[in-house]
Amino acid sequence: MEILFTPSAPDCPDGGRVGGAPPITIQEHPLFATHQYLLTVPADHASWARGVEVSVLLRRGFTIGDDDLEYPNMAMRAIVHEPSPRGDRPELGWPKLRAAALTVMPNDDSPGLVRIADEPQLIQQEPEHSAAVRADGHQFLFQIDEEGWPVDGELADIAAEYLWGYGSVYFYGTPGPDGVVREVLAGFIDF
Repeated sequence: MEILFTPSAPDCPDGGRVGGAPPITIQEHPLFATHQYLLTVPADHASWARGVEVSVLLRRGFTIGDDDLEYPNMAMRAIVHEPSPRGDRPELGWPKLRAAALTVMPNDDSPGLVRIADEPQLIQQEPEHSAAVRADGHQFLFQIDEEGWPVDGELADIAAEYLWGYGSVYFYGTPGPDGVVREVLAGFIDF
């Protein structure tokens, strides 16, 4: 199973989305004291996400030269939550990241910004980067791949900068007895 998501216009108030205000249900989350909103992976596109969305945040001021690039000390965080429309706090979003929908794209040779799959698609082909997160019993869920940012058309300027060195961030979790993941963890950055 592989599902690819890409930013698309116009923006949408719910479902998959990138940039802008975070979902209303999480906008008071304590992580916003140190992190800013990037995107929301929509519910029901994987068995582990039945009835839940996953919103990804990045530590405020993050640069690729920082030292929080591997599990368990990652600058990227994820919040699993019930499906929720956008809130009214755009200042909680990552600066210079335009709001857009995040929609399913056909599986072809084009990279998606978000890729849900059974196994990660590694850049450096070094699976040992996931050893620590897998040792804690977590399985791969999805990745955010900066090769998937639009480079032309209406959304060519959606992101003012590559956030993690034109690389990918890999997210893991452990499904509960019902198969749904309640906690999602960033595993590592590959670039």
